[in-house]
Amino acid sequence: MISLLLAGYITSGNAYANRPLNRGQVRRKAHQIVQMLKKQDPKVLRSVMYYMDWVPKMKYTREKCKKNTIKTKEDPVLDILLDAAGFPSSGPRRR
Repeated sequence: MISLLLAGYITSGNAYANRPLNRGQVRRKAHQIVQMLKKQDPKVLRSVMYYMDWVPKMKYTREKCKKNTIKTKEDPVLDILLDAAGFPSSGPRRR
């Protein structure tokens, strides 16, 4: 008798198993989720989208700072103009 009950229990379907949703249930569930998300802060939505990988993640890399090219390059024309204007030289200038 017990073996017959056990066999019937194993072969019967589980009443609590998740059944696939039909089209109407999917739309209702989606509408509920959208209404809940509309009430949230935009920062929360952005974080959720990152967690779900719906937004491409940016890779931030350090870039080398560009030095001022005016001070590093020696320009003979600029030297002549600065001398003619009477500005003192910031260092030894080549002539």
